[in-house]
Amino acid sequence: MNDIYTIVDYLFPVIVALGLVFSWKVPTARWFLLSYFLIVLISSTTFPITVQWNTHYYIFEALINIVFMFPILYRKDLALFLYSKTGTDFYLQVYKKQKFSAQECAIILIVALSILVNIITWFEVLAYKYYWLDNAYFKLFCRDNIILLIQFLLCGCFITYAIKAESRELNYDRAQS
Repeated sequence: MNDIYTIVDYLFPVIVALGLVFSWKVPTARWFLLSYFLIVLISSTTFPITVQWNTHYYIFEALINIVFMFPILYRKDLALFLYSKTGTDFYLQVYKKQKFSAQECAIILIVALSILVNIITWFEVLAYKYYWLDNAYFKLFCRDNIILLIQFLLCGCFITYAIKAESRELNYDRAQS
């Protein structure tokens, strides 16, 4: 069973990269997926260090999950900031065309669930560490499976986002004409 966790951990960056291939022609999707890819790389590079923390690994995962919300919540403002600094039309185009999609809303809800699961696990591990609990049931029997389900849902959201990116862009262009 441990092999599936490892496969899914490496599946997410592949899905984001595949989403980039599907939607490279759409500036808003490219900006969104590149932002996510950067955060995925940061998360992947810090994993070997943070997994050794044992107790505080789960709160770090919750903090990383909060960072995973940034590309959705702040990328329009970041695009405007980068446009003001560089004058590149790409960032202006992203700023003007960026709208929330159903997939982005789903990603926020799924990541919020992941934050909740990691915080519950962290509190349970702390309680176990200080002998308030005899066993960390949630961590041992629930957390990994819930996170696995969350990762599958996120992969589905990202693929759907990438596939629908071009039609969203066309709908935006039609609405502006």
